Amino acid sequence: MKFFKFLKKIIFGTIFFVIKEIFSFLIKGFLFLIILFGISGIVLNEILEKDSITLENESYIELDLAREFKEKNKNLPEILKNEDINFYSLLKTFDSIEKDEKVKGVILKLDNLALNRGQIEELSEKLTSLKAKNKMVYSYMTSVDNRNYSLATKSSEIFMPPAMSANVNITGYYAEMMYYKNLADRLGIKVNVVHVGDYKSYGEQYVKDKMSPEYKENMERLLNKVYDNFVKNISKARKLNENLINERILAGDLMVSEPYQLKKLGMVDELVYYEQLKEFLGKKKVVSLEKYAQYVQSSKKIGRKNSDKIAIIYAEGTILMGEEPRNLSDQLTPNVMVSELDKALKDKNVKGIVLRVNSPGGSALASTIINNKIKEVNKVKPVYVSIGGVAASGGYYISADAKKIFADRGSLTGSIGVVSLIPNIKELVGKIDINVEELKKGEYADIYSLTNEINKDKLDKIYASNLKVYDEFLNVVSEGRDLNREYVHSIAQGKVWLGEEALELKLVDEIGGIEATINGLAKDLNLTNYNVIEISESLDYNSILKKYLPLMKLSEKIQSTFVEKELYFKSLYYFPYNI
Repeated sequence: MKFFKFLKKIIFGTIFFVIKEIFSFLIKGFLFLIILFGISGIVLNEILEKDSITLENESYIELDLAREFKEKNKNLPEILKNEDINFYSLLKTFDSIEKDEKVKGVILKLDNLALNRGQIEELSEKLTSLKAKNKMVYSYMTSVDNRNYSLATKSSEIFMPPAMSANVNITGYYAEMMYYKNLADRLGIKVNVVHVGDYKSYGEQYVKDKMSPEYKENMERLLNKVYDNFVKNISKARKLNENLINERILAGDLMVSEPYQLKKLGMVDELVYYEQLKEFLGKKKVVSLEKYAQYVQSSKKIGRKNSDKIAIIYAEGTILMGEEPRNLSDQLTPNVMVSELDKALKDKNVKGIVLRVNSPGGSALASTIINNKIKEVNKVKPVYVSIGGVAASGGYYISADAKKIFADRGSLTGSIGVVSLIPNIKELVGKIDINVEELKKGEYADIYSLTNEINKDKLDKIYASNLKVYDEFLNVVSEGRDLNREYVHSIAQGKVWLGEEALELKLVDEIGGIEATINGLAKDLNLTNYNVIEISESLDYNSILKKYLPLMKLSEKIQSTFVEKELYFKSLYYFPYNI
């Protein structure tokens, strides 16, 4: 018997060693190729850049807005970086365009616009500023909808192709929400949604077969406000009668329509193909924004290292507890936020911090930890918040204790409320003939069981817990915004507000984007000569490989499997259970 145990050890040990060595060789080889290609790329890039950064007089900068401009750039090792820039860098590049005498204007390609509502608003301000400096702003679209046309209205001229097949779909609004209760009932799945705040609608699609009156009221108010602003902007920018435009849109005249109709109404200036437009402007004089940004960067003088600084820190993504580096995911975690805030604290030249928030919320606990850190930082250095596209629920929670909050008019904010989702598959388990045996000791031990029906007593207990969390949320907003608690409750309950509404409700202090926030902070600190820096966690190769290399993931799984196997073959002091 001992011989067989020994033989098993030898066999498993040999297999493990061989697999380990194979994966080690593959990973090392892959790393070598990355480094080799990276170095080659850098050398080649240096050679090519000498030709790519030449800028002729009366040049035009071309910007394709189908690509997403993240708030935060991935802080990757140098050889893995590409030419992508983040949204703040995009805004700063427009400042350079405005001052550059060689640049006559910009061309915006607006098909499949990827900017969020807040970003559209902030970029619109840049376009208006460019026109004020006698720079031309041309917009080109082959497909038009409300979103990209709202940005196009800020142009000097709008172009579309002379083709009936080009799409025009401008309407009031249309939104679809799917409700899954009937399907869930058929499958034998039940979701218990415990929410505090009648307007806290997250999860209702699993427990209702139609929209709740509160959710409908909230959504219609928001959508109507956005639409009204849209029509007013068209009227003002294109010098058209507001009532006429509204009537034509609501009558459906601009749905499944074509460019000729828009030109007839005065909503488009000329119908030309894109290549014709570039030929007219001078094809060789059209430079991509990415190349122009590199050109600007290479021309910049390095600022004094000891000058005063304002630091931008990005709070982007779903708020969760976790350890994964934020650069590799769309998660916003306390450990990374705390680390980045500490960096700003330790830098004696950083006089203030702008927290750029673009988050729909998430974990209540993670939000509380981040909020508490911001409170601590505020005692030493002022933290101003700039709300981008959204700072709702937990996104607003982490913002509430900032010295000042700025928001764009179209930013989504508020949603002060709490919700818990507890799924139950007891009926489904019964349908597929699975028998579940329970071992239980203690009242409410099975409160989160997936297969044990949750009763009213348990739901009441969860609600009582959520109510305490909601009360804590109200207190944070009340104290952070210096508002009466009962008043906060009246505008909370899960209600969502646009930035311009939030200003009236005193949930934000000023309307403005990230640059307005920086300027406001600098003014309040009496800073005249300062640098703006962006703080983010750096990534090492190991983090990147773990995220992106299937081989390494597979290797880790194999190793963990052998560790588990080893547990059967050795005497252990081991108790792998939670008590």
